[in-house]
Amino acid sequence: MPSQEMDKLLAQRQNVRQQNKKSQTPYAVGLLVFLIAVGGLLWTKDIYYPIFWGVGAALGYVLRSSRFCFVAAFRDPILLKNTKLMRAMILALAVSSTGFLLVQQHYLAQHPGADAGQLPGILNPVGLHTVIGAFLFGIGMVLAGGCASGVLMRIGEGHMLPWVTLLGFLIGTTWGAKDYPVWYHWLMEKAQTIYLPDVFGTAAAFVLQMGALAVLYTLAAWYQKKHSKDNKQENAHGN
Repeated sequence: MPSQEMDKLLAQRQNVRQQNKKSQTPYAVGLLVFLIAVGGLLWTKDIYYPIFWGVGAALGYVLRSSRFCFVAAFRDPILLKNTKLMRAMILALAVSSTGFLLVQQHYLAQHPGADAGQLPGILNPVGLHTVIGAFLFGIGMVLAGGCASGVLMRIGEGHMLPWVTLLGFLIGTTWGAKDYPVWYHWLMEKAQTIYLPDVFGTAAAFVLQMGALAVLYTLAAWYQKKHSKDNKQENAHGN
């Protein structure tokens, strides 16, 4: 089939899809009314509840719009040679690290004698359990096709398969909570908790972490740019 006829056929098919596409406006209005109604109900319970509700809804919208997912962040560089989501994850780590540092430093200013274990946020020890957990979580993400945020996002979009993954999350979380004392006794109890500000000092630890993230971001950007150039050269030679 000539290319012109193929383009014409594809254009006709696209027009049919556009004509058959239903308007999403009523759903959007209904969802907005639902969010406002629930926010008003929460207001009667506590003034902060509607704020949390609004932040959660906004975060869900951002995740949906950006297609942010930890699986894609590590999968796309290998399969698609695209590091956009990985760089977004690195930036998110930089922002969250800065925020946690400010919160913790404010706490230390109010409680001068506090140690790392008393700081806001959870500081867990590093050990063999970290490696085991990362491996199991990575395998689970690949099999499920998404991380926790990706699964919840797709459920919100109306997909059915992520409900199976969500059921697995619930079972695994319950099982993990049940067996947590055993894991803690054998792997975590004697592991060392490393808090970088205690090792290097606050300023040096912050610079070290931001520097490491900057290096990773630069490498990710270079990786995508390199493969983008390689693909252009291959296409040029092929033509």
